Amino acid sequence: MLQSVIVTDRLGRARQVNERWLTLSGQRRAAATGPDWLGTQAPEDSLRAAHAWQQALQDSQPFSATYALPAADSSVNVQWHHEPLREGGAVTGWLCTGEPILDAPALLETASQEATLERLALNLKGLRDALTHLPLGALIVDAQTHRIRLVNPQAQRLLGVTLAPGMTLSALSDVRLGASGSPLTVDRLPLRRALSGQRAGPEELDIQRPDGSRAQLRLSASPVPGPHGPISAAIMTLEEVVAEGAGAYGPLSSDMRRAQEAVTLHGGEPVTPGRFLTLMGELHEQMGFPSLEGRLIALLLLRAEPVSLGEAASVLNVSKVAVSKVSTVMQGRGDLQVIRSFSSREHLLALTDHNYVHDLSVRRVASWAISILCESLLDTNHLDAATTRQIRTHLETHTRVAVALERVLSPIEKRQASALATHLRENWDAVPAPAGRSDTDAGQPD
Repeated sequence: MLQSVIVTDRLGRARQVNERWLTLSGQRRAAATGPDWLGTQAPEDSLRAAHAWQQALQDSQPFSATYALPAADSSVNVQWHHEPLREGGAVTGWLCTGEPILDAPALLETASQEATLERLALNLKGLRDALTHLPLGALIVDAQTHRIRLVNPQAQRLLGVTLAPGMTLSALSDVRLGASGSPLTVDRLPLRRALSGQRAGPEELDIQRPDGSRAQLRLSASPVPGPHGPISAAIMTLEEVVAEGAGAYGPLSSDMRRAQEAVTLHGGEPVTPGRFLTLMGELHEQMGFPSLEGRLIALLLLRAEPVSLGEAASVLNVSKVAVSKVSTVMQGRGDLQVIRSFSSREHLLALTDHNYVHDLSVRRVASWAISILCESLLDTNHLDAATTRQIRTHLETHTRVAVALERVLSPIEKRQASALATHLRENWDAVPAPAGRSDTDAGQPD
């Protein structure tokens, strides 16, 4: 990552920082967190910066500011953008991303050759790391030499050939075009037009890899502008397309492969029950839900019997109050059953009907809302034909998603509603959901 990134708490105190910020500021990680990260930057106008943060804490809106970072003989201005992080509508922290505003002549005068090379190496490493973790295949080719600058493993896997920086694209000749069997050349790729300065694609191409396996790829390419105008490189992205009628397991296998790649981004370690708790929390947080909710769901999925509030707090390493806040929201939605232990009088938690579909229900509602919004736009406006086609395609896509989710979720939700009603009616120890609770009542879980 080329930008400096700092994640703060609700009041702007640094909780996490990335390597780029540590390199730029010269701080050690242990000293980089806390309330005084602005102080280490020596703001050009401390009163203006303080006022900007004070205003942001009041209105919870994104804002930008420039701070001067002290250097050996001068300072470097860093342009920062601050974006609020929300859970249930409340701001729980801020995502701060900063990028140096470099004055090239001054940089050459004050920076040593070693420092410049180190900075370039860090930037190149950040770019390589980003490409390695990109779910799509990516290939960057130099516009002058037509040699590969960077390529990620996904692109090599999709094409079935070995590619590396510095190589020409001659290795593509080992790939055959599905229709004719002729060798794949640059002329058959959208990359050729991108190297001449044009955006190209998406295009679909049937290929046969050297190992005999076949694939249908969707390719797109764009030119990369140089510092003085002419393009310096072209980048092409690749993804596999599962053809219609490929069988019931074709699309599932493709999606499972992508999901496996997503989990690999978390380190690629074996998924033990402990790591299952951690990763479920991270994945639910990425979808906009509290991390603790995802971890609690994972814990309840791992247990066949109800789990006590105290045990859940101990396993998840949080307070009983934190678990109670999340479980109360889940109980109010009907996703959680709570009973009172006869002996200890402690609350016991279990997923309703041993399943959890709230995240899918949220996705279904969002798809219905988007399709209705698109339909309303088309009904009340006279748009040109091309725009109408785009909006209509978007509408139909989300309608299909909503209908598919409806078919899957409807029987599960009916079964869960019945199980919850039976639980509340027949069990003396059943705890009803508090009246008037909603998703927005959950506070900061951790």
